[in-house]
Amino acid sequence: MPKKGKCNQQERLEETVKIFVHLRQKHSAIESNINELEFSGLGRCSDRSYGHFKRYIGLAICNYNIKRIGRRLIEIGRAEQELKIAA
Repeated sequence: MPKKGKCNQQERLEETVKIFVHLRQKHSAIESNINELEFSGLGRCSDRSYGHFKRYIGLAICNYNIKRIGRRLIEIGRAEQELKIAA
């Protein structure tokens, strides 16, 4: 990850390499997914055992996936409505 503060010439060259930019963007996507999982209910796990923790994570991921499927179905429904109106 890039460091804080002003970069010197060598660091600037390292941070403009294509693979570095790609990995930095992937890191942002992972952080976004973590934030989405926390928003979906995985912010705090009150269960104490590892098995319960795994179940809790599974439920949070299922919740996230169901939300994504729902959003996609809504988009498809809206697109179909627009096609009906245009026809």
